[in-house]
Amino acid sequence: MATTESTTPTPATQTSVQASGQNLPAKNGPDGKADQADSIIRRYALYGTAAGLIPSFGLDVIAMTAIQVKMIKDLADLYDYDVDDQMIRMTITTGITSLGSRLITGVATSLARAFSPLKFLIGGATQAALSGFMTAEIGKIYQARLASGENPADVSVSEIVNHVISQVQQGKWNPTKVAGFRNNFGYLLSSNKK
Repeated sequence: MATTESTTPTPATQTSVQASGQNLPAKNGPDGKADQADSIIRRYALYGTAAGLIPSFGLDVIAMTAIQVKMIKDLADLYDYDVDDQMIRMTITTGITSLGSRLITGVATSLARAFSPLKFLIGGATQAALSGFMTAEIGKIYQARLASGENPADVSVSEIVNHVISQVQQGKWNPTKVAGFRNNFGYLLSSNKK
């Protein structure tokens, strides 16, 4: 089991994880952990999408935080990393991003409603899509950290925000395109294999 004592990243691991300013999932090694991690991330992204359908503000944020923390714990277990003593720190980080994504949902919903004739369906669909997307992206960040042997508790809110902004700029999620399932729920269908 890896411990928190081996948290100092080497320049090689920093370069591999943060190449081009992005957090990318590790390539699949002989142990197949990247495929297993992708499966974990997709499963929890689906749960995150479902949590996004909770209509009560606050309850949805708590559900998202719990889902993301459990996903991180499962990823840490896969990579044989003990995070039990760091759960509070990771819960705070994911809680802040869950709250932030819930607040952003209001803006994204307004944008989507401006461009869609199905205005009455937009709020729940946009919230669900953003919740699942955020869960998937947070999973990718933690997967990259764990695969490179870095301490997952060192992931910051600003790192998550920068990664998500990068993904949105690359067109991975677009709140104005709610016409079809693939447009906003494609992260659940993609295998992340290149």
